Amino acid sequence: MSNLRSRIPLILGRLAYFAGLFNILSAFFHRFQPRAARLESYLPVAIHSAAFATVLFTGLAMALLGRGLIRRKRRAWALSILIYVLNIATEFFRTGIHPLQITISLAILGALIAFRGEFYAESDPKTKWLPLFGFLATFGTFFLVATFLLLIRHRESFVGQPSFGNIALTVLEGFVGITGPIQFLNERTSDAVGVVLAALGFFIVLVPLALFFRRVQPIAKLNDADLQQIRTLLKHDQDQDSLGYFATRRDKSVVWSANGKAGIAYRVQAGVMLASGDPFGEYSLWPEAIDAFLEIARKHAWTPAVMGASDHGGEVWVERAGMLAIDIGDEAIIRVKDFTLEGRPMANVRQMVNRIKRKGYTAYTSRWDELPEVTRKELRKLAKTWRYGVPERGFSMSMDRFGEDFDNDTYITIAEKDGEIKGLLYFVPWTNENISLDRMQRDRETDPGVNELMIVTSAEWATENNFKNISLNFAAFRSLFERADKISAGPVTRGMRNLIRFLSNFFQVESLYRFNAKFNPDWQTRYVLYPKSSDLPRVAWAALRAEKFIGGFSKRSK
Repeated sequence: MSNLRSRIPLILGRLAYFAGLFNILSAFFHRFQPRAARLESYLPVAIHSAAFATVLFTGLAMALLGRGLIRRKRRAWALSILIYVLNIATEFFRTGIHPLQITISLAILGALIAFRGEFYAESDPKTKWLPLFGFLATFGTFFLVATFLLLIRHRESFVGQPSFGNIALTVLEGFVGITGPIQFLNERTSDAVGVVLAALGFFIVLVPLALFFRRVQPIAKLNDADLQQIRTLLKHDQDQDSLGYFATRRDKSVVWSANGKAGIAYRVQAGVMLASGDPFGEYSLWPEAIDAFLEIARKHAWTPAVMGASDHGGEVWVERAGMLAIDIGDEAIIRVKDFTLEGRPMANVRQMVNRIKRKGYTAYTSRWDELPEVTRKELRKLAKTWRYGVPERGFSMSMDRFGEDFDNDTYITIAEKDGEIKGLLYFVPWTNENISLDRMQRDRETDPGVNELMIVTSAEWATENNFKNISLNFAAFRSLFERADKISAGPVTRGMRNLIRFLSNFFQVESLYRFNAKFNPDWQTRYVLYPKSSDLPRVAWAALRAEKFIGGFSKRSK
């Protein structure tokens, strides 16, 4: 019974979609007549037309509020009560109460009242763009509805054969109360259409205004104090995650333990509260930070999830939050003390490096703030140029900035030829003894082997400066490729490998794995964590959006 009760918001939300669509369709085919006509004889109001427009509005509102009901939003529940009462009231202005329509609306209204305790979540913090999105959605829907209304309900009342352009212009002008170019055979139809369009225009303005003035605070982004505290905690001990510094992205938020000695960086994306990497700070306080994270998710009915968790952090999440884990790939980590160009396994790298050096390429590594200002300025410019029009991407394994003065403890490896910069590797600190790769960029016209030269140079520099580890690129689906390369691989494994190989034409999946493997790294498995199997599609979608892969794809490292 408790399981059924917990599904009530999902059931009512989906019913709301159906009821909203049914309302909109029924408005075209189910007339409003006698009661409205009698009232109109006493009042200076076009009751018939106003009721028609109200049904269209409540139908749209039902469909839109359905998603809020599914997500247990308290504000969506309250608005739904109002909308359903208003919708039921308009039924009394039809030629007769539609039995299916009234039954659905009364059933949903009764269920909303009976199960009001299931709708406890606070509204999502708004963004400055939400009113604009609300306007565009409402305007687009009502423009289409009004156009179909004229074509379906009133085409026989047109004077002549107006063009589609005139029909559209009549709709647009009608939204602001102006009579359009279309003329009707009788004045009653003209007045009715005018009232409907004006009422729809009112609702188009009402929705974004309501979104603009709603009292909801935006999610707090990282401030300078948060950034400094995170940096301090990341240096606290040597067991911090290699992705820890990426928690300082300014487009993230952070939830802290009670004493501020541990925290979790996250972003809310499509109703998913997505943490990036492991918690940071004192390990003993990670469970407390996770509890605070889960409480915020529960309060807003967000789906909690983690992108890029390590084995170490994933175990804490699974134990504390009961989450499920799925392997999404591996991070390549060079153990500096064991790195060498000698031996057969490194033959390819050794040959590439020797060849590129013979062509006149050199490379060196430096702390960022020790570079001359003129060099730093040039590198900032080249980092933008070498994007080649592709926007910056990333969330859990990359930064949202490059070469800022705030990041004075970052490191960079530069490849040059004839005094010109040809490539760069940019590293962020991973405790005081390790570095983690943020970006790998080069001029498209460089010869093959520049990336190998820069990685080898970085490893040699790390050895000289007593660094222990270098975290390189993230290789998605690495274990799949390794299994598929074995003679025991079955048809399913090989088929999956071939599919990923095809996707590599767009995502740079297999080639990145092969490149990483050349350096004989240790592999650190990374996971996506999610509450239950049914949440995985939503979490995957949110992760793709957070990493900015939705809307375009780019070939980027880490």
